[in-house]
Amino acid sequence: MLDHSFTLADALWVYLATLIIFIIEAVTGQLRTYTRRDFGLTVLTFLTNSVTTRPLMALAVGYLAAWLVPAGAGFGAGIPIWQAALIVFLATEFAFYWIHRWGHVGQKKGHKLAWLWKIHRTHHSATTMNSSIVQRQNIFWAVFTPHIWMIALFIYAGMEPGVAIYMVVFYLWNTFTHMHWRADARLLANPAYRALSHVFIMPTMHHAHHGYGKNGKMYCNYGLCLSVFDWMFGTLFIPADQPSRYGVPGEQAHWVEEAFYPLNLFGKPPKKQTPSPAPASPDATPL
Repeated sequence: MLDHSFTLADALWVYLATLIIFIIEAVTGQLRTYTRRDFGLTVLTFLTNSVTTRPLMALAVGYLAAWLVPAGAGFGAGIPIWQAALIVFLATEFAFYWIHRWGHVGQKKGHKLAWLWKIHRTHHSATTMNSSIVQRQNIFWAVFTPHIWMIALFIYAGMEPGVAIYMVVFYLWNTFTHMHWRADARLLANPAYRALSHVFIMPTMHHAHHGYGKNGKMYCNYGLCLSVFDWMFGTLFIPADQPSRYGVPGEQAHWVEEAFYPLNLFGKPPKKQTPSPAPASPDATPL
């Protein structure tokens, strides 16, 4: 049984889930349309995020909290672990919904949040779906996503066991919705499934969020685990099938811009790269 000895160190095994699923995707031939550029960018952003922005952001938030509210350290340590996990889950999911939504609002031409979209765009530019996309993030996305700064605050508040449970849940669910196979593909017309889709983000729903064309709708399904906020705020979309294409419409940005924007603005602007012509392949259907 979980108790207050459950820590973040106990939750780190979930990273192994991505590696195992990615290997299975590769061995079963599901990565045939995964370009060398996409794979290289994903590896680069994972490594740079892991050793720079994510840990630095967490440390900065922790030290800032200790400086501003020193009496607040550990105030939530007495909260039962499952209540703490629920508080972390709901608060972080709600914050993520809005930050994620604002990131996509910047897609509109001339919008004042265009800079935020350029930071988030890296996660969407992959032209195929697989489990590694979970780690494909611009180096500065960690500054905005609540999964860094809110979790740091909850840990400072003494709710680490609840945070650890949430990290296991959100990371496994994130992998489940990003992997190549859409585990819910045969349930799309089921009324019970459609009702459940008003509460939880399902794989086909998140595939739609990464796609465009038929069954693709990047401006919907902003939740990570929960779709209830999409339902509440009018951005829920339950597609009939997988999207006809994955990625971002239009010209493909240079990999330097995708990985490090806005740092690339301080040097000579790299030339734009031409977009990958490949649509979602016919064999990109659930097994």
